[in-house]
Amino acid sequence: MSARVLITDAEERAVLGACRGLRSAGYRVSAAARLRPAATHWSRSCSERLLLPDVRESVPAFVDGLEEVLRGDEYAALIPGSDASVLAISEHRQQLEHLTRLGLPSQEVVRRSVDKLVLLEVAAAAGLPAPDSRVCADTEEALFAGFELGFPVAVKPAQSFLSSGEGVRQQRIAIVQDRAALASIAPEFGAPFIVQRFERGGFLFSCTGVIADGRLLALTTSRVRRMWPPPGGMHTFSETVPVPPGLADRVRALLGALEWQGIFQLQMLELEGGRFAVIDLNPRVFASVTLDARAGANLPAIWCDWLLDRMPYPVRARPGVRYRWEEGELCHLFWQLRRRKFRAAASVLRPHRRVVHAWFRLTDPGPLVARALYLGLRAIKHRTSGGSTEANENTLDGAALPIGAKRRSARRSV
Repeated sequence: MSARVLITDAEERAVLGACRGLRSAGYRVSAAARLRPAATHWSRSCSERLLLPDVRESVPAFVDGLEEVLRGDEYAALIPGSDASVLAISEHRQQLEHLTRLGLPSQEVVRRSVDKLVLLEVAAAAGLPAPDSRVCADTEEALFAGFELGFPVAVKPAQSFLSSGEGVRQQRIAIVQDRAALASIAPEFGAPFIVQRFERGGFLFSCTGVIADGRLLALTTSRVRRMWPPPGGMHTFSETVPVPPGLADRVRALLGALEWQGIFQLQMLELEGGRFAVIDLNPRVFASVTLDARAGANLPAIWCDWLLDRMPYPVRARPGVRYRWEEGELCHLFWQLRRRKFRAAASVLRPHRRVVHAWFRLTDPGPLVARALYLGLRAIKHRTSGGSTEANENTLDGAALPIGAKRRSARRSV
């Protein structure tokens, strides 16, 4: 009988992609969600559908729920589907590690791997220095950093998730346009935090894969062509490209310095002269993981194969495969039309070969239906609550808040 894998956060694009990849490799997948409808639950690749308490509201309840599930059946491995789940499982591993393979390095390594201050250090040492940055303790230091770096700047928390009562609170990156906006937003960031130069040039570049025992078991490099919302949002359209010379060694050095093992996504800027600048690390499954699988690097399956001592053969994704995030592309299209950028809008509609979608798959239509239903229900709730409904990280996880200049709302995520 094929091995069963349990994965959390079934409402996320990342988890749907991971579930499909695992199923195609012969694994049975149980997916746990915090709400309904969860797109992964509607997928033919999901063999068991579970509900767990929301880790953001109560970490103990989430971990207790996971423990109960793991005691009730045999699972070969557990894959966290979000940063919040990674941290919760890592910090409470004593309740879970005797029940299944967690596939996480030590608590200290996990803490270092989600620390953006540590990332600044190891990226520079690996030859992938981040854009010019300042570590700040308060608003005064942030304002001085903004003066030195010039606006706009990106303001980043040391960690994306902070403790909040029994749960965790997400602190998003903010892109601020001027001094007044920086003064307004800085107090919301717990000390220390980062003020970083916002680079206007270059492409957003993604380097993803699996690393174990210092070896890159899988590697994919892709260039991001569009985001929503611009300029610092999530990938809506990207394309795999050949691995640039020397980049694999630098990525291996960076992850080796962190001692990370597992699936990863390094977000970088591709600058002039063949230079790369690291801007973020996601030590988990990520929204465009389905692109890697379509290009020949099935990251969740490779990672589970390694955990189960199946000796996966190292692979590199083939170039020329494309990824679309449906509602992100639609939003980008309307944004370009409002700006009367008709040529840019037309590029969104241009058909391409070898495209994989975030939600849609002809042989697995359920997740797209579930996503449409979720968005419709959220819109109704938003209207009936007078517009106070918070954005869900399904769509916006890890994105930046654009603030300043034109008085954009601080509640709108990019």
